[in-house]
Formats: sequence, C-alpha cells, structure tokens
Amino acid sequence: MNQSDPNTLHGARDTERVELALAAGAIVGTWFWDIARDNVTIDDALAEAFGLDPKAARGDLRLDEIVAYVHPEDRAGLQAAIEDAVRRGGRYAHAYRTLGKDREYRWIEAIGRVDHDADGEAVGFPGVLIDIEERRRIEAERDEAQTLLRSFVESAPGVMYAKDRQGRILIGNHGTTELIGRPPEAYIGRTDAELLGDAAQAAAVMETDERIMSSGRAEQVEEDVSFPDGRRAWWLSTKAPLRDADGTVTGLVGTSLDITDRKAAEARHQEIEGRYRLAARATNDAIWDWRMDDGHVVWNEALTTLFGHAETETGAQWWIDHIHPDDRARIDTQIHAVIEGDGSVWTGEYRFQRADGSYAAVLDRGTVLRNVAGEPVRMIGAMLDLSASKAAEAALAQSEERLRLATDAGDMGFWDVDLVHNALIWPPRTKAMFGISADAPVTLRDFYDGLHPQDLEATSAAFDAAADPARRALYDVEYRTIGKEDGVVRWVAAKGRGLFEGERCLRVLGVVIDVTERKRADARLQELNERLESRVLAEVAERTRVEDALRQSQKMEAVGQLTGGIAHDFNNMLAAVVGPLDLLASRLKDHPDPRTKRYIDMAIDGANRAAQLTQRLLAFSRQQPLQPVPVDANRLIAGMSDLLAHSLGSSVRLQTDLAADLWSTHVDANQLENVVLNLAVNARDAMPGGGRLTIATSNCEIARGSAADPQDVPPGQYMLITVSDDGSGMPPDVMAKAFDPFYTTKKVGKGTGLGLSQVYGFVLQSAGHVRMTSDVGQGTVVRIWLPRLEGQVDVAALADVDATTPLRGHQELVLVVDDEPAVRQFSTDALNELGYRVLAADGAAKALQLLETHPDIVLLFTDVVMPEVNGRQLADAALKRRPDLKVLFTTGNSRNTLVQDGVLDAGVQLIGKPFTVDALATRMAAVLGVTPDA
Repeated sequence: MNQSDPNTLHGARDTERVELALAAGAIVGTWFWDIARDNVTIDDALAEAFGLDPKAARGDLRLDEIVAYVHPEDRAGLQAAIEDAVRRGGRYAHAYRTLGKDREYRWIEAIGRVDHDADGEAVGFPGVLIDIEERRRIEAERDEAQTLLRSFVESAPGVMYAKDRQGRILIGNHGTTELIGRPPEAYIGRTDAELLGDAAQAAAVMETDERIMSSGRAEQVEEDVSFPDGRRAWWLSTKAPLRDADGTVTGLVGTSLDITDRKAAEARHQEIEGRYRLAARATNDAIWDWRMDDGHVVWNEALTTLFGHAETETGAQWWIDHIHPDDRARIDTQIHAVIEGDGSVWTGEYRFQRADGSYAAVLDRGTVLRNVAGEPVRMIGAMLDLSASKAAEAALAQSEERLRLATDAGDMGFWDVDLVHNALIWPPRTKAMFGISADAPVTLRDFYDGLHPQDLEATSAAFDAAADPARRALYDVEYRTIGKEDGVVRWVAAKGRGLFEGERCLRVLGVVIDVTERKRADARLQELNERLESRVLAEVAERTRVEDALRQSQKMEAVGQLTGGIAHDFNNMLAAVVGPLDLLASRLKDHPDPRTKRYIDMAIDGANRAAQLTQRLLAFSRQQPLQPVPVDANRLIAGMSDLLAHSLGSSVRLQTDLAADLWSTHVDANQLENVVLNLAVNARDAMPGGGRLTIATSNCEIARGSAADPQDVPPGQYMLITVSDDGSGMPPDVMAKAFDPFYTTKKVGKGTGLGLSQVYGFVLQSAGHVRMTSDVGQGTVVRIWLPRLEGQVDVAALADVDATTPLRGHQELVLVVDDEPAVRQFSTDALNELGYRVLAADGAAKALQLLETHPDIVLLFTDVVMPEVNGRQLADAALKRRPDLKVLFTTGNSRNTLVQDGVLDAGVQLIGKPFTVDALATRMAAVLGVTPDA
C-alpha cells in the first residue's frame, strides 16, 4: 500500500470510520451495485431502514428506485457525486438525507468504492450507509454556539479582545480592528510590543496585563497608546483574568473604550473655565454665575466698579430686589420663561439700583447650561451699564430729529456709512427710496443689492472715489434702485463727502433725493421728440413709397390701356390672316406643293407668334377674359412634368416640393399653367450652364402685424407657389424692372420682355400677389400668393382635348355677325367647311332681322366689339326673342364687355381672335354638344 497516495489515505480513513460505525452500531446497511446491469443488491438491514420488503430487496433493484428515497433537495448533488465516482473510480463518500420507514428524513453518509475492469470500465460499486444524524445535530449545535459567540463579540460596543499568557491576541471584535487600524490577520497572534510603535508604552501595557493575570483580579486603567502611523490615543480599559474549567488563569480578556475625545473635551473644558475666570476679571461688564440648585450667584469685581456694591456672592433674590419696581415683574417673567422652557439665551433691558440708590440702565444677557436630561443647572451672564450710551442716544436722537425736520422740509433723505464698523444709517425716507419698510434693519449689502445692475458699477466707483484718501472726491451720482420689498424701480440723486482722520476714511455721509418723476418727465419729453422725428420720417417714407407706387401703377395702367387697344385691332387683323392661311393649307392637302406648303407654314408660324404676343399684352394689361375654376395646384404642376422636362432640357434638374393637404384656389387653370411654364423657361435661361429649378407649393396664412410675413401682402389665407433657381440672379436695378413690359436682358431675338409681364398681369387679375427676390450669383425666387378657395369643392382634373379628331357640324344653321368683312368672310367659309349652313350680317340690326325670318338658326356667332350695338347687347336682344338660342362670342379684346373683374360671366362661351379652323370646330362642338364623327 502506498501511504502517500490520496486515494489510499482516504480509503484508510473510510475504513476507520466504518469500523467506528460498526462499533457504535451506526451502520444502516450495505449495498452492491452491478453498474453494467444497473442491478442494486441491499442487505436486510438497509431494506429495514428504507421500509422495503427484505425479500424484494434481495431481488433486482435499479439505482433510481433507491434514489427515489433521497430528499428532493439532495438528489441532484447525489447524482453528480455518483457520476463523478463512476467516471474516475476508487473511493466514494457523500452525505445526504433519506426517507426511513417512519416516513421521516434523516442524515446518512454513504461510503463505498467503484471498481473498474482492465478496459477502464466501471463494473461494481459496493458500499455501506452510516447514520450520521446525531453527528449532524452535534455539529449544528457547535456551529450555532460559535456563530452566537462571534455575533456577541462583534456586537459588543467598543473594543473586546482576549490574550494568552504570553500577551498574544487570540480574538478581537470589529471595534478592535477599527481601533488598531489593521485587519484581524494582521494582529491575531501578535503582542502589543509588535503592534504599538512606542516600545515604552507597549511594555507598560504588557506589564499591566501581566499584573492582572498574576493577581487574578480585574482592574480598570487609562492607557496612553501610540500607534505605528503616529496616532496617539487614550484607552479606558477594563481587564480581567481568563480562566479555564479548573480556574487556572490561561490569559486575559478585556474591553477598551477610546476616550481620546473625552480627554480632549475635559482639557478644553478646563481651558474654557480658566479663560472664563480671566475674562470675568478683565471685562468691564458685571459677570454673574447663577447655580440653579441653591440659587447662589457669584459676581466679578465689576459689580463694585459699575454699581458700587461690595458683594461678590449673593442670592438670586438679591438681584431681583435691586431691579426697578416697574421692570421687576417683566424681567422675572422673561428669564424664568427661558429657564423653565427649552430656551438657552435670555436678553433683557431694565433699570438696576446702584449702591447709592440711583438706577442705571443695563443690558443683561445670560445663557442657560443644562444637563443631559435638559434640566437647567447653571446660568452665566453679563450685565452691561448702558447709562452713558443711553445719554448719547438721547443726544443723538435730538440731533437726528433736527436733521429729520431739515430733510423733511427739503423733501430729501440722508445716509451715513460707518466704514470703521461697516454700518449703514438710513432714515425711513431713505429706506423708502430702496423699497424697504421704515422699521426694517439695513446694511451696506442692502444698498448694493438695491442698485440697478446697469448703474452698479458707476455708483460703486463714485463711492470708492469719495472714500479714497488720495482723491477725496465729491460723491455726486444719479442711479436707479430696485425696491427690495416692492420691486419698484426708482431714480435717485445722491450727494455726499467722506470724513477722514489722517489718511483713513471713517465715514461717508450725505443726502439723497427721489428724482423719479423728473426722470419720467425727461423720458416722456425725449420719447415725444423721438416719436415725432420717427413719425415725420415714417410719413415721408410712406409718402415717397405711395408716390412711387402711384407712378408705377399709373405707368402700368397707361401701358395696359395702350397695349389692350393695340391688341384688339391687331387681333382683328391677325384673324383675317391666320384663318385664311389655315383654310388655304387645308385646301392644298389634296394637291401638295412643297414650296407653297413651306410658305404657308412660315406665314402661319409668324401669325401665331404675333397672336401669342398680343395674348401676352392682354395678360399684362389684365384685359384677357379668364375662366376660373377650382384648381388643385399640386395636380396641375404634376401634370406639367413632361412639358416642363421637355422645355427645360437635360442640363436643368427639376425638383418639386408639393405640400400635403394643399388648399385649393379659384383661377384660370390654363393661364396658371402658362405662368408656371413662363417662370420655368425664365429660370432655364438664367442657368445656361445647368442647375436646379425647384417648384414648391404650401399653405400660407398671413397675419396682421406679423414681422415674419411680407408686409405688402394683405392678411389672409393663400395657396403659395414658389419657383426658385440657383442661376445667375439679378442686380437690384434689373429686378426693379423685371415685370415691366418689353423689358428684357436677353439678346435681340431671344425674348419679347413679356413673359414676366404676363405673370404679373394674370396674378393681379386673379386677386393674387407676386413678389420676386434675387441675388447676383445666388439665383432668383418668385413667390405667388393666390387666395384660398373656401369651402368643400370638387377640383376637377384638366380635360385633355384630342386635337386629331375632327369635330364637324350636321348642317345646323349659324348666324355670323362681324363688322370686319375679312373676318366675317373667313368665319363664314370656315363654318361651311366644317359642315354648317351659314347666314352673315355686318351688324346688330341685320342680325335681328335674320333671326326673325329664319327661326331655324340654332347658334349666334358674333364679334363682341362692334360700333353702335356690341356683341353682348346683340346677344341679350336675341335671347329675349329666342331663349333657346346658342351664343358663341369672338373678340380680340373683350374691353370688359363680357367680364366682371376680368372673369367671364357665367354661361358665356368665347373664342379669342385670331383662331384656327380646328379651334373653331372644337368650340362649336362644345357649344352645340356635337360629338366627334365616327
């Protein structure tokens, strides 16, 4: 056997325990587990202990049937111990609780061995069970006693320790650890000579310990202890011999309290008592010490010096008897209220009788000393003779009364700053200027805190100059105060001078006057002057602005009138050009001649460009007839995306920012499309190298008086369209003329100067507002505000017209009325070409005759502007005769005949001059309800 093998050693100990258990009758039983077959065989004793049938137990049992009797809390640990033993082989020992035949759990210890075969496989597991219930109970009692002992030692107040006969520390509580300043492992087993840095002190402590252990008697001693870190402390130690069961002294037990603070307090108390005795002798006040238990009072020598009494000790009643009869009851009540209550300080003024029978005014102050129970033990105080100060106060009061009368007469206050004692004297009038009650105490802090922050620096500098011995300046300032109690801002004027003693300023004093009303009057006067100046400037600026606006308006109105008249005549001439050219082109389709067709196309293109020019002139002059409908600008702009992309080209990036829940507006949708397209083309021309064009929509509510809103746009709710680019921008002089007709910065042939003019005219005609901002090199922003359409409306999408489908009549009879022969002839020919029968008249008189003689006329096609009777008047007369008659107007300029505020009257159908055959076909079909030919 190898004695150094751990398994061999454990096995030997297990054998010893089994033998002891056999001798004590503690073996419960034996088992053998055939691991390969999971077959457990137990003896009768083990079967009896588990309440099993011995016959069944000698049969085949599985391990889990035995484990089922183990306490549920111990099964996991048992299973792990068995698995570990089977894995490694050799000895096995484990303690757990099992269920006995009495159905109670008790502690047992299993000791066994796991045998492995030649291949290292576990084959057998024999062992015994030992009853350890009694041993566990004894161990539990021992652990409980040790825990109780440790808890008692740790809970003991102060320091508790035990030493052996050699002075080595055996045990120490938490207080010992804190007192020594080291953890237990640093002092257990060591002597005071090893722990204390002072060898002489350590020897004295150990000598005391040895004396107590030798004498066998307990002692209480004070010990001066020095520690290795330089600390010194006083211990009050109670030490007694430690004896064994036979009474033999085996060591020492002791408790120690750190009384360092108490010793220091005693020393301070003695020092205070000494100082008190010296102070009592040195002061001019009458010092008294009153013992409450017997009423005995001890006085210092000042009682004789101040009041002539030779007594050094009296009773409390003697003091009471020497108080003036008129003050006696009051003082007696006040001092006993402090003594019998929970107060500690008493102060009183009264008259005290001198030895010669006269009375002195005194200020008496005392402090009550109480024991730990709060009971009064002593009262110590000092009596100050106020006779001289009272006389001085009376004289001062008289002087102050004179000063008060003088200052009241002058409606001023005075002030006195005592720099030696850092004191401030203010009468009620001066306090009022700082918003302070008349009876409130004041300090210099109140003066500085009451200054307005903007005046603090200047006022402080003036005071410093007045108190400076080198400058001795006159203190002459005006400043604002902020009332401490009422918060009111006041203006005051102060003057004063310093009083000096050699090179030292003792006081600064002077007078102060409330000048708030004067300041307010000055401010009002200045405000009136400034307001007058500002109003004059504002009126001049407004007048200049109005005059400029009037001149601009008159200029634009004049240009508008001129262009409107030109447009009407020009449109009539163009109607006699565009229409016939269109008919001629249609007739030549069957006999094409390339050169002739080219000439006709050139003529039509020029005429159309001229027509566009007149249309822009009408738009600028706000004389174009509008057909407003509810418009969703988001839908309109989204529908223009292809057109805009084609017009802008590939070098310009188009970005749209369309607001959700955008308000609708009531405008001419086609004209609004032209506005957006015009602005986009202008932005493209401003970005020859490419750039970004942004079209945004938003809801905009302009409030009256809002600084963030444009000041020249009336308050209201608007739908806002913003067109911005990052192009070249415009200088101010160019931007000022941007909306003027025929003004352009483009090269000759590149622009007419009517694009922005058309935008300007349309927006104003639609009751909107347009503004432009631009910076050179930064781009241009155009904002258009169009009034919000109130209420719930259906916003219809723009209708797409199929221009390729011919719309022809069905031989309906049409009456054409026009004072221009060429236009009348073209209209007649065009309508015949479109499948209508036509009658013609050069004025209203002949037209009404034809209506009478031809009741089958279904439509009146009339010019608007005609001499004598215009087209609107003719239509009204015709409709009285024939209410079912359809009417289609044509004009180069309505001249407000068919419009109200620039908008077509309800139910009016209009085609503008010049027009093409296809445009006429479409409008005729719309009026008559003709459907496209199949």
